[in-house]
Amino acid sequence: MGRTPPDSGRDLLFAKAAILACIGLAFAQTPVRHTKVLTPEQGRYQAEVSQWVARHAELRAQAQKALSSEAARENASDCPDADTTRAQEECLASEIRKTQSNYAAFAEAIRTMLALAYPTMPGEPPVFGPTGKPLTSDERVKEFDRLEAESKAYRDDASKAAYNQYRGGTLAPVFEAEAEQKLLRLHLEEMAFIYGEELSNH
Repeated sequence: MGRTPPDSGRDLLFAKAAILACIGLAFAQTPVRHTKVLTPEQGRYQAEVSQWVARHAELRAQAQKALSSEAARENASDCPDADTTRAQEECLASEIRKTQSNYAAFAEAIRTMLALAYPTMPGEPPVFGPTGKPLTSDERVKEFDRLEAESKAYRDDASKAAYNQYRGGTLAPVFEAEAEQKLLRLHLEEMAFIYGEELSNH
């Protein structure tokens, strides 16, 4: 009665073989993950792209902050408590300086973003589309500077024209200041529209 049945040893071997087969099948079905090794050029490219994205996000935040600040100020209206011509002049002069400060922060951020050339891989061919070759970063900055100069000249002339509508009266400098403020805010909206892609989270 204490003897092992003749087939028990063979059954044990079969059981072990089945277990090993299952283990082998499990390993065979587990995908092997290969870690891609970057070339030095690819590594530098990835680092440059990361730096570009971080800097672009920083500048975008600066531009958006300036836009939001000026929008809040405009909604609050300028100089509601100024009850004399002199008080209006002084108040509007102060309000214009604040608008100019917001615009300067916005324009600086946009111009710097335009100057940031997106990194390219060595040997990568230039990009062409159905409407031609995109502007380089230098060309985009030159275009921005030209628009700014032309807009500044127009706003100066328009503000003078506003002054001349009331020339000879005490309201002339007040209307000139109001025009200067309105024109600068309109230009801020124009630039936010034109360069809206730079302000988007892409």
